[in-house]
Parts: sequence; C-alpha cells; structure tokens
Amino acid sequence: MKYEKIKSIVLTLLVCISIFLTFNLWTYQPGYDTIDSTETFEVSVGEKIEETDLSKVLIKPYQLFYHSSNKTVGTLDGDEMNKVIKDLSSWTLFDLKDYSNQYSRDEIKSLIQGEKKVEIVFPDNVPLSIYSRVIHLEDKKIPTASFDRIVIDLNTVNSDAGTVYFVSLNSNEKYFYECRVSVESLQKFEKTFLKQVVSYDEYVEQPLNSKRNIFLPKLPKEYKSYRYYSDTLSLDDFKKALFSDPNNVEVTKNTFINVPSFMKTNEEYNTLSYVNLSVDENTSLPPVSLFQKSMEFVNDHGGWTDDYHFYSISPIENKIVYRLFMENHPVFNENNMAEVSQVWGSESISKYDRPFFKLDMVSKNEIRDVLLPSGASVLYALKQNRTKGLEDVEDIVIGYRMTRDSNESNKNFIIFEPSWYYKFSGNWLRIPLEELEGF
Repeated sequence: MKYEKIKSIVLTLLVCISIFLTFNLWTYQPGYDTIDSTETFEVSVGEKIEETDLSKVLIKPYQLFYHSSNKTVGTLDGDEMNKVIKDLSSWTLFDLKDYSNQYSRDEIKSLIQGEKKVEIVFPDNVPLSIYSRVIHLEDKKIPTASFDRIVIDLNTVNSDAGTVYFVSLNSNEKYFYECRVSVESLQKFEKTFLKQVVSYDEYVEQPLNSKRNIFLPKLPKEYKSYRYYSDTLSLDDFKKALFSDPNNVEVTKNTFINVPSFMKTNEEYNTLSYVNLSVDENTSLPPVSLFQKSMEFVNDHGGWTDDYHFYSISPIENKIVYRLFMENHPVFNENNMAEVSQVWGSESISKYDRPFFKLDMVSKNEIRDVLLPSGASVLYALKQNRTKGLEDVEDIVIGYRMTRDSNESNKNFIIFEPSWYYKFSGNWLRIPLEELEGF
C-alpha cells in the first residue's frame, strides 16, 4: 500500500512538470534583436533652408521695370528687387478679384505697362497660393491661378485704395487678378522707390516676332566676369539621401543601382542623374503640388547648395527646373552643371538631375569687365544670322555662361562669362560675342 501511494505521488509530479514545460515552450519568445530593413539615414549635403522661408528664398523675380509716360527704365539688380519684394510682403492685400475674362490680352498689357506702373517679372508661372507665403493676402480662399508678373499701380490720386495686379500672359491661359492695398502703404513705397529709379537703365520695347514684344536695354553695358572654385560634394551622401535602402546599393564605375532605382554620375562635369523606374509619370500634378514637393524634396537633404532660383515649370511633364543665378542673372551650361531639374510622379520623385558641387572661394582679383551690346544690336544680329528670322524665338536675356577652366591643373575652377542668350524650341542658346561685333 505504501508503494502504491509513492507511485501515485511521483506520477502526479511528472504530469505537473510536463504541463509546466509544455506551457513554457508554447509561450517562449526568444530575445532576438529586431532587424529593420527600412533603416533611414539623416543626411545633408549642405545647409537646409527653414521650411517657412522656402518660397521666399527659391522664388524670386529676375526683372524689374518702371513705366512712365515717356520711357521705361529697369534693373536686373537682385538687391533692388529684394527691397521691392520686402515692401510688398509687408502690405496687407485685400479684395482679390478675378478679371481674367473681362479683358483681352492687349487690354491687360496696356493696363500693366501704362504710366506709373511697377512691373516685377518672374521667370515662369508661379501659383498664387504658393507665393502667398511671401506676401500677405487677406482673402482666406486663394484661387488656383498662377502669375508671372506682379504690377504695382502708383496712380493713387482721388483714390481711397491702391491697386496691385497678378498677371500671366505667357501661357495658353491668361490670368488677371486685381487686389487692393492701403493708399498710405503705396505712397510710402512710392516715395522711396522713385529715388532709386533714377539709377535704372533705359529699356526699349522691341518686337521679337508676331507673337510678342520684349523690353531690352537701350545701351551697351559692362558686366563682370567671375572665377569660382568648385568644391565637390559627397556622392555617398547623395546615395544615402536618394535610395530607400542605401546599404544594398551596388556601386560600379559611375553607377549606383538598387532596383528599381539607379543613379549615374558624370565625373568630368560633376553632375548626377537619379531615376526611379517604379514611379508612374502619367498622373499630372497641379502646379501647387509640384512646387511644394520639389522645394521640400531637395531641402530635405540640404540640396540647395548655391543661389538657385525657380526658373521654369511644365505641369504636363510634371517637370520643374531651378537654375543657378549669378548676380541675379541666370547661368547656362550645355552639360547641365547649372540647374536642378526634377520630374515627379503622383507620389514620389521620378527623375532628379543636378550638379554635385558647390561654389566656393571666389578669386576677386581675377574679375574682369565684359562689354555687352544693346538689345537692338542683338535683335539685328539674330535676324541677320537666322534664315527663318525670329518667329520661333521665345525670349532673349542676359545670362552667364558657365565653363570649366581649360587648364587641367585648374579644372576645379569655373568661369562665369556674361553673354546674350536666346530661347529657341525650349533651349537656351548663346550668342557668341564675335557674332555681335559691328552691330
């Protein structure tokens, strides 16, 4: 009897131990480290811009005209335009109204280029809602309209409020918006502005072709040539910034691959091209989204490394271009060394082209003056040298030609030469100075 009792106790203990071990086996969780396949890299190739300042820093005018009864004067000076925009941004603009369908293009042109009108010209169309981060529109509901010029009307006699226009005439759609500003703000601005106007250059309206007229400087003028050192940026930083899984990027000569994305680099010109093949480009983005995404995307990796300004937009292609500026003049280069170009899909970047260097250490002792001929001389020379005339020419501007120093030992130096440029079939082409001699 004693033996049977002991046997029962042992069996009971074994069953209890078995239950305990089974329970622990089922509920056991090993202490493995979590593997994160989506590791993010906080990287910045340059200084970042405060998010609230993106529109102010990247969207700037590049021409300023004052129209009076007997002549038009203007300037390309960035400091002058900054002063005007600073005043404009301090005003409260109210009573915004759409008159786009009430005036013809010719009527709008007469209004904005009439006597005592200040015309602030931007390189291409800017959404009003994006620029409302620079200026103060009292209206809460901002229309989807875009503009390529702001016009301040200084005619305030017998008026209880001044007038500011937002206008776009260069696109297929015309926009003409009018808003009001206090007379006191406008009169204070006029008092200081007219003191500066006396130093502006005289401009003459020239018929470019049957499609449009443009204002060009009446007289020849000297511009400065510059020589800068280019400091190469880290391609490894760009790899970390652009690829979702940079640790698994395969690197071969001048190529970085992590399917479906790849990045190709050009060591001769220090440019890169990033492409994401998985992005659908068929969805058209509204201009507001294109501006917002493009500014933030580059800023997230500190990519605004030099004086880049918004230059052109193509909503049909989902493409936007920011161009390098020198002394508030656009810079041009045949090898894409002077622009940051982006093509977007509905959700993410599809194509990103840019230089991977920044300018540093200007050699001021090597600056020289270059005399550029008048606008009329340029027009005449173009007509003489083009078999089809100027019918397909879209614009003419003074810009800077960017080239590398031809001396191999100085290949990190970049030369900026002032030149006349004209836009043909969407491309900017330089007019060599030798072609302008004698005109």
